[in-house]
Amino acid sequence: MARVRLKDIAAACGVSRATVSLVLQDSGRVSHGTKERVREAMHRMGYVYDRRAALRASRTMIVGLVTTHVRNPYFAELSMAIEGALYDQGYTLLLGYSRDDAAQQARLLEGMIEHRVDGLLIVPAYQTDRAALERTLAASATPHVLVARHVEGFDADYVGVDNVRAAELVGAHLAEQGYQRVAFLGGPAGSTARAEREYGLRKALEAHGRELDPALSIATSADRDGGAAAVQHLLAAGQVPDAVVCYSDVTAFGAMAALRSAGTIAVASFDDLPAAAQHQPPLTSVATFPAQTGLDAALLLQARIDDPALPSRSVLLTPRLHARESTLGPNERSTT
Repeated sequence: MARVRLKDIAAACGVSRATVSLVLQDSGRVSHGTKERVREAMHRMGYVYDRRAALRASRTMIVGLVTTHVRNPYFAELSMAIEGALYDQGYTLLLGYSRDDAAQQARLLEGMIEHRVDGLLIVPAYQTDRAALERTLAASATPHVLVARHVEGFDADYVGVDNVRAAELVGAHLAEQGYQRVAFLGGPAGSTARAEREYGLRKALEAHGRELDPALSIATSADRDGGAAAVQHLLAAGQVPDAVVCYSDVTAFGAMAALRSAGTIAVASFDDLPAAAQHQPPLTSVATFPAQTGLDAALLLQARIDDPALPSRSVLLTPRLHARESTLGPNERSTT
């Protein structure tokens, strides 16, 4: 049976749709007799009030996304997935780039809130101040979800990969391949993702009787230049490892270029961008699923908009290691 709508009630009662809407609001602008007539028709025709539809009518249908930049293909794919998922729900995406600057992030958030966005998706800039973020968001009560990066001590919905598990996969793989001296390169020191990956790598290496030397853990920017700079720092200090784990594929591409003069050193990283498999040699990398992260973040925000009272939730995606020639010995290469 077709769903009964406001226009059906209005036609049955000989009043306008606006009048029926006012009856639902129990407005004093409608006479008692008309209210009774409309309510009787609603009961007789089986009309069910759709509170979510009423809520949607009061929305701007705009969602804000504040991310770092799109130079890293991970964030480009993440943003596109978010936009697609929101478009399917009837939302328009308002996009801003913090360039990993917390002050710029704050300006973007304030501007989006002033434009009455229905919700916010935030890839936190490095060094994001928890208290400042709380003040900005609490004042407006704008629904929000953090994506890909945590903010320590900030209670909010979150979607991202399980970084600790991702690094454990890499560490176990390198140990099983026989590498003894492993370095961890790239990623800013203030990044929760870097801290989680370093912890997971250290944990896995220790489980296989190895250690991650603090001198071999070098924080830099999360780009090609950062990867190259970290390698140059290692080589200048005479610290030549057997294997290098990079903060991201993009960081690894810079590191691999800088390592060409240092002989054969295994390299692994995170994100598993399409370019990782196409690189020479093909790069061992852990898939972190930016498209799925974006989709889950959009859906989580939709739920938060519909019901702001929901308890905060975290969605952790399960990573997957793709071992390739950059870490495999000759025997393994032929069977992978």
